[in-house]
Amino acid sequence: MPLAPEAVADNTPILVGVGQHVERDPATAVLSPVGLAAQAAALALADSGAAAALAASIDTVAAIRFFEHSTRGEAMVAHPFGCSDNVPLAIARRVGVAPRHAIYADVGGQTPQRLVNRYAAAIHRGEMDSALIVGAEAIATIKHAMKAGLTPDWREEVGGDYTDEWASDKLTTPYERAHGLYLPLRVYPLFEHVLRHRRRLTQQQYRDEMGALFAPFSGVAAHNPYAQFPVARSASDLATVTADNYLISDPYTKALVAQDAVNQGAAVVTTSVGTAKRLGIAPSKWVYLRSHADLDERTVSARIALERSLAQELTLEQVLGVANVDIAQVRHLDLYSCFPIAVFSACAALGLDWRAGRALTLTGGLPFFGGPGNNYSMHAIAEAVDRVRCDRASLALVVANGGYLSKHSAGLYAGTLDTPWVPADNTAIERRFNAIPPMPIADPAPASGVVETYVLTWRKGRPDVAYVSARTDNGAARFFARVADDDSASLAALAAGDAIGRPLQVTPGAPANFGRLLP
Repeated sequence: MPLAPEAVADNTPILVGVGQHVERDPATAVLSPVGLAAQAAALALADSGAAAALAASIDTVAAIRFFEHSTRGEAMVAHPFGCSDNVPLAIARRVGVAPRHAIYADVGGQTPQRLVNRYAAAIHRGEMDSALIVGAEAIATIKHAMKAGLTPDWREEVGGDYTDEWASDKLTTPYERAHGLYLPLRVYPLFEHVLRHRRRLTQQQYRDEMGALFAPFSGVAAHNPYAQFPVARSASDLATVTADNYLISDPYTKALVAQDAVNQGAAVVTTSVGTAKRLGIAPSKWVYLRSHADLDERTVSARIALERSLAQELTLEQVLGVANVDIAQVRHLDLYSCFPIAVFSACAALGLDWRAGRALTLTGGLPFFGGPGNNYSMHAIAEAVDRVRCDRASLALVVANGGYLSKHSAGLYAGTLDTPWVPADNTAIERRFNAIPPMPIADPAPASGVVETYVLTWRKGRPDVAYVSARTDNGAARFFARVADDDSASLAALAAGDAIGRPLQVTPGAPANFGRLLP
């Protein structure tokens, strides 16, 4: 029996405001990333129905990290126009908020959901009153301006203190980076090819399945007013290689991966039931985080299985188990969709048949709704809140991941609570995960091995960069090897899709090994 709003404890965390904003045409867009974020934040405050009072209660503003600040060494996105020296405070001042704590968040697509999870627990403990969590990207404007020779000035001196929560790059090791494992398009194909090979599919057959998976996502995006690319696409459109839909990294065509050329912002405001009552925020605005879970993977080289994430499986088991619900009871679902394998693996973990016709996205997904850097899942959370507000008896599950299926966070949203709220305890799943031994790494590499999976990037219709993940001849350990740029035979074998299981001749080296495929 659902608890009546007046029976819910005052320290129960709730979401009371969500906001989204999009500027679709970069030629007419005017807002910087900070400006887009502030627009979304203002909408989230207004959505509560008590904007001024809620703004005054916010003691924490957490800004999701911009893409251009999310790599060390090699940037994902060129950003020549400058930025604020204090991103969270710059956003806060634009919307009239004076927080005691300003946070520039960690890297990864899991971050919006993870912060909601973390701040819910802090509110429950009485350590936080209200928090504004906000992010945005203006990458479409950046790319348009660079192409058009425009030079907007987005520099801003705000001053003040803030906490930078990205202390170090934990996603990869120096060994992995030396062998090409440092950008998503150079990592996720490893996972896709293992799954493809296990299912005994050719490259085109697997590409057709990826197209069939994502075509319904584009249909959702076509009806979403906040989507950057609101056009429905057929499975064939997505999977067929053409001059416009070219191969970028096998097995992906351009249309099958997250699109970062967006101008999008989203924000959520979370507080306590007691504060909501004090501020006069109506119970119709309240949404509960019924359960939540977080768990991080090992780096790619240390994973036992590359086509799945054990950490993701445990995270999803936890979020449903704590709530004592089955996935069939969850009406609304958003699975992180940066690449098809992220959806395939989540469906497998949840026991869902992706072919059954169930909607797997609330937004339209990163390739079609848009992939605003680390902030995509904020849009999914905003959509989840809207769904359960409209149907208080329903549940919405947001599944987020960051890195290379590396960092996993999930939240189950509800319009009511059946029992008093309790924070998540991830100790049990962490213990179970840590009990699984990592894959041994053969370093230095042996003189020979067997191809386990591979990456082949394409440039202007031709194979470009290639490397392989290999096992030792006895299968007991893994190692990586690059393919030499002039090794046309190995590049052709990878392009033909018949490389997995092939013997590999290895030239061990430092920092990188080199490998040649043998007949």
